[in-house]
Amino acid sequence: MKSILFLITLTTSLFSFSQTATVSGKVIDNTAKQPVVGAKIILSAKYRAISDLDGNYVIKNVPFGEYNMLITMISFDSVKVKLNIDQADFVYEVLLGGSQEIEEMSVIGNLAQDRKTPVAVSTIGKKEITEELGSQDLPMILNSKPGVHATQQGGGDGDARITIRGFSQRNVGVMIDGVPVNDMENGWVYWSNWFGLDAITSQVQLQRGLGATKLALPSVGGTMNILTQKTGGKREIKVRQEYGTGTFLRTSLSYKSGTLKKGWGILFAGSYKQGKGWVDGLNTQGAFYYLKVQKKLGNHVLSLSGFGAPQKHGQRSYNQQIEYWDADYARKNGVTDFDTTNMNYGRRHNQHWGYYTDSATGKKTLMNERLNQFHKPQITLKDFWRVNKKLSWSNIAYISIGRGGGQRYYGSSSTIVRDSAGQINWNQIEYNNQWKTLFGSVYSTADAAYDPTLLKSTQILSASVNNHMWIGALSQFDYKANDKWKIAGGLDYRWYKGTHFVEIKSLLGGDYFISATDNSSETPMKVVGDKISDASKPYQNHRDGFVQWAGAFGQAEYSYGRWTGFINLSGVANGYKGVDYFKKKTLQVGDSLVEIGYNDTVNYNGQVITRDTEGLEYDNTGWIWKMGGTAKAGVNFNVTEKSNVFVNIGYLSRTPQYSNVVDNNTNEFYVEIQNENIYAFEAGYGFRSKKVSANLNGYYTIWKNKPFPFGVLVPDPNDPTEFVRANVNGMDALHMGAELDVSYKVLKNLTLEGMASIGDWTWQSSETIDVVGTKFTFDAKGVHVGDAAQSTYAGAIRYSPIKRGYIKLKYTFFDRYYSNFNPFNLTGADGGRESWIIPSYGLMSIHAGYRFKFEKTSLSLRGNVFNVLNSFYISDATNNRNGTGFDANSAGVFMGQGLRFNVSVGFQF
Repeated sequence: MKSILFLITLTTSLFSFSQTATVSGKVIDNTAKQPVVGAKIILSAKYRAISDLDGNYVIKNVPFGEYNMLITMISFDSVKVKLNIDQADFVYEVLLGGSQEIEEMSVIGNLAQDRKTPVAVSTIGKKEITEELGSQDLPMILNSKPGVHATQQGGGDGDARITIRGFSQRNVGVMIDGVPVNDMENGWVYWSNWFGLDAITSQVQLQRGLGATKLALPSVGGTMNILTQKTGGKREIKVRQEYGTGTFLRTSLSYKSGTLKKGWGILFAGSYKQGKGWVDGLNTQGAFYYLKVQKKLGNHVLSLSGFGAPQKHGQRSYNQQIEYWDADYARKNGVTDFDTTNMNYGRRHNQHWGYYTDSATGKKTLMNERLNQFHKPQITLKDFWRVNKKLSWSNIAYISIGRGGGQRYYGSSSTIVRDSAGQINWNQIEYNNQWKTLFGSVYSTADAAYDPTLLKSTQILSASVNNHMWIGALSQFDYKANDKWKIAGGLDYRWYKGTHFVEIKSLLGGDYFISATDNSSETPMKVVGDKISDASKPYQNHRDGFVQWAGAFGQAEYSYGRWTGFINLSGVANGYKGVDYFKKKTLQVGDSLVEIGYNDTVNYNGQVITRDTEGLEYDNTGWIWKMGGTAKAGVNFNVTEKSNVFVNIGYLSRTPQYSNVVDNNTNEFYVEIQNENIYAFEAGYGFRSKKVSANLNGYYTIWKNKPFPFGVLVPDPNDPTEFVRANVNGMDALHMGAELDVSYKVLKNLTLEGMASIGDWTWQSSETIDVVGTKFTFDAKGVHVGDAAQSTYAGAIRYSPIKRGYIKLKYTFFDRYYSNFNPFNLTGADGGRESWIIPSYGLMSIHAGYRFKFEKTSLSLRGNVFNVLNSFYISDATNNRNGTGFDANSAGVFMGQGLRFNVSVGFQF
C-alpha cells in the first residue's frame, strides 16, 4: 500500500513539474502609449527575453509557479510584479513609465491621460503614422478621427488644411513638443514648414474642444500636440526610401543613440524629397533636418534641439466653376449655366504653370507662376528639473526665424498670356517684354529719360515676402501637494515681428519695370530684388507687424479613488503694433506742405531734404493691448474598471488676431476692436476591455462676437470723405454634435475600427449693427456653417495574416458638407439662405506591409494606396464665386485628388 501511495505521489509531482507555459505580451510606454523596444523581461536567470521592434516578448517552456517578473529599460524606472503562471498560454502586458524623460514629455506636452483627463481625445501613435501617412501631409491622417475634416485644397504639397468640429485651423491650437506654432498674425498653420516631422514623431494627440491644455491658447475647435521621440531606450538607426505618384522620391535617415554614458543622448533625422505632384505643375522639392542633444545632469534633463524644412512647391490658388473641371460631372450635380469657353480641363489641370523653351539650346523647363518657398528653422532649449519627489519645474526658450514667401504674376495687364491648352506662354511674355519695347510701343517720355536701350518689362514675376522673427519662453511648475491634489502653474511669453513686402523676382526678358501707380516713393525704375508697391493694389506695401503675448496660467488637479478632476484659469495680455515704410508723411517745406515718402528727396533752395534729414520716423501705430483669458473645469468618474464618464465646461475670452486689429493697407487701428467669447460644454462616456475600446461624447459650443475677417470699410466719422476699416462684431455661432469611435479586437491578429461624427453647426445672428454710423444688416439665423463636412463616418479593418505582416482597409464618408461662404453677405432677399451643399463622397485607402526580422536588424516593406476607387469628388467649395447665387452654378470648387500610391523600403539596425 505504501508503495502504491509513493508511486502516485511521484507521478503527480512529475506531471506537475512537466507543466510549462509560454509567457508572452507587450511592453508599452504608459505615457506615449507606444511599444518599448529593447526592454529586458526577467523571470529568472534561465527564463528571460528582450522586447522586439513591436514591443512584443516571448518566453517559452516556463514551468508553472510563482515568479517575480523584473522589467528593466534604460531611461525608465524598473518594474517588479508578482505573477502566478498557471496557464499554458500566459499573457501579460507590461506598462513602463515614471522615468524623468517620460515625466518631461507628460508635463511639457500637456498630455491628456486615458480614464483620468475629462476631455475628448484622439491619439495617433508612431505605428499608425508609419503605416498610413505615406507621402500625405500630416493632417490628412486625422481624417478618420471624430470631428476632423482635412483636405489638400489646391493640391500643393504642404497646402493641407484641417477643421475640427467645424472650426478652421485658425481656431485650432497646434504645438510641437508643447511650443505653439500657429501664425501670430492670422492664426494659420503652414504644414509645408513641418515636412519630415513624421520621422521623429512619437505621437500626435488631438484634444477636441477647449481641452485640458494649461496654456492660454486661443483654440476653440481643439488642440493638436505633436510630440517628438525621446533619446532614451535602445539605440536605433533607420534608413527609408519612398517612391510615389508623380515620381515622388523621398530618402530619410534617423539615428537615436539611446542613453549614452554620463547621461547623454542624441536624436537626429534628415530627409530629402522631390516630385511632380498629382496635379499638373505642382512640383515639390524640400529637405528636413532635426537634431536633439540631451544630457541628464543630476535631477535635470537638459536638451537643445533644432529643426527646419527648407522647401519650395508649386501651388494651385484659384478655385473654378464645376464645369471648368468636368462638364458632365457639373451637369449631374445641377449646373445649368455653363461657361462654354472654359470647360473640361480635367481635375489635374493647373493654370499656374507653363513651359519655357530656351531659344539657344531648345531645352524646355517647367516654370511655376505660383510658387511657395519658405524655410522656418526653430531652435529650442529645455531644462526639466525634478526638484524633489513632489516638485518639478520646466523651462523652455525658443526662437524661430522664417524666410520666404509666395511667387506670383504681376503686370500692367491682369490677364496673363496663355497657349491653346490654357497654360502660361512664358516665351510669348518674354517676347512681348522685348519686342514692344524695341518698337517703342511702350515707351513714354519719362521712360526715355532713363536709357532708351534698356528693355522695359510690362509683365514680371513678383514675390510676396513674409519673413518673421519669433522669440518665446515658457516656464511651468508641477507640484504634488499630497496623494489627492496636484498644482501646476506657469508663464508664457512670445514676441513676434513679421516683415512683409513685394519684390521683383524676374523681369522675364526685360531690364527694368515701372509700376503704373507706384507709391513706394523709391526710384520708379525697378530691377530684380527691388521692392514695389502699387496704389491700385493696397496689399502691396512694405510693413512690419509686431505682436506680443504675455500669459499666466494655473491649474489644480484632483485624484481620489474613482474621481479625477481639474480647474484651470489663465490670463493673457496681447499687444499689437504696425509699422509702414511706404506710407508718406506730411512735411512743411517753406510755405508748402509736401508729402515725403520712403527714400523721397525734395530739393528746396538747393537743399536736399529727406525723411532722414528731417528726423521723420516711419509710420508707427504704437502699441495697443487687449486682455483675455480662459476658465475651464472638468470631472471624470471611473464607474467600473472598464467604464468611465466625464464632463467639462469652459469659457474663453479670446483676444482678436492681428488681422482684425491693424489695417495692413493704411497701417491704422480698426474701429470696434472687441474680444470673441466662447462658452463650451462637453460630456462623454468611455469603455475599455481587452477586446473593445469605445468613446462616446457630445459637445455644445457657443461662439459669440465672431468678427468679419479683415473687417469692412466705413466712412471715417471724423472725415466723411475718408474711409476707415472697422470690425463688424455680433456674429454668433452654435456648434453642437455627437462623436463615437469604437475599436474591437476580434482576434489577436484582427481588429475592426469604426467612427461616426454628427454635427449641427449653425450661425445664430439676425440683426442690424451700427458701426460708427454705418448700419449693417444680415440674417444668418439657423444657416449652417460651411467649409467642413458636418457628418463623417469611417470604418477600418486591420488584419495580420502572418507574423510581422499586416493589411489595413479604411473607408471614410463625408456628408452634409456645406460650401464656404461669408455669413455677413446674407442680406435682403438672401437673408437666411443656406449655402450650396457639396455632393457627399467617400474615400477608401489600403495600407499593407511586412517586416523581415534578422538577428539584429530588420527590413520593412510598406505600401499605401489612397482613393483606391478613384472617386471623383469636390474637396473644397466656396459659395457665390460670381457674386450671386446659392447653387452649383455659382460655386467655385477644387476637385479632390484621384488614385495615388506610395511604397517604401526601410532598414533598421
